[in-house]
Amino acid sequence: MTHKTLLFRCVLGLLGMMGTIPTAHANALVADLSKDQIRVASNFTGEKILLFGAIETTATQGASDVVVVVRGPAENFTLRQKKRVAGIWVNAEALTLGPLPGYYAVASTRPLDEIAPVSERAKHEIGPENLRFNLLEDIAQKPDSAAHPDDGTQAEDGALYHDSFVRIKSQQKLYSVDPTGVRIIGARLFRAELTLPSGLPFGTYITEFFLFQDGRVIGYQTGELSVEITGLEHLLQVAAHDMPLLYGLFGVFIAGVMGWGVATLFRRV
Repeated sequence: MTHKTLLFRCVLGLLGMMGTIPTAHANALVADLSKDQIRVASNFTGEKILLFGAIETTATQGASDVVVVVRGPAENFTLRQKKRVAGIWVNAEALTLGPLPGYYAVASTRPLDEIAPVSERAKHEIGPENLRFNLLEDIAQKPDSAAHPDDGTQAEDGALYHDSFVRIKSQQKLYSVDPTGVRIIGARLFRAELTLPSGLPFGTYITEFFLFQDGRVIGYQTGELSVEITGLEHLLQVAAHDMPLLYGLFGVFIAGVMGWGVATLFRRV
């Protein structure tokens, strides 16, 4: 089944749902995605997902915009600043940022700064620059430092490290912003297609759909997308997490067998 056929059938269902809900209680936005689970194996090279939906026209007056956000599991990330000492680049200060999503993608009908003011985008964490985080310094080195620095120098360092973090994630194709990624069909239907890269973190992803009008959110819907590892990789991951001792002994056994095999081969040669 093609994406166009899938979109057509699913949107018909969404329109039917909207038609059965009284207008006074209906959400201004109804949305879904083409799949709610992605299985990652050793040959995984990426995946495309289709996000689509319908706008309740009776809830909107005039032009409106749709913004789609997909964010991966949140975790802490440590960044190390490089410093040149005697002509050699070495690791200097290290700061930990978090919690931040390991994957973050935004698609919209037009550039975000044309849809809503910074305050509204920051309120909903729309755009990588608006992701909220804590700045956690190396406690072992600086025991008196706070998780939420108040002085200007630490705040400036936090912004610098955050910008570096976003740049690194963007280079890894794990952070992206597509200002024209959402297409509105007619005045009621919309669709967006996101390409998930091969280096996806595993876990539960949150999908968010925002309907904007006159710079404010008038419709919202959220959902989940599961990214799971399968095959031998899954078995190894489960063993390493749930049976670490057995996993370690098995690793030592495999290393010993391989070492014995190589030694035997060289003796014969």
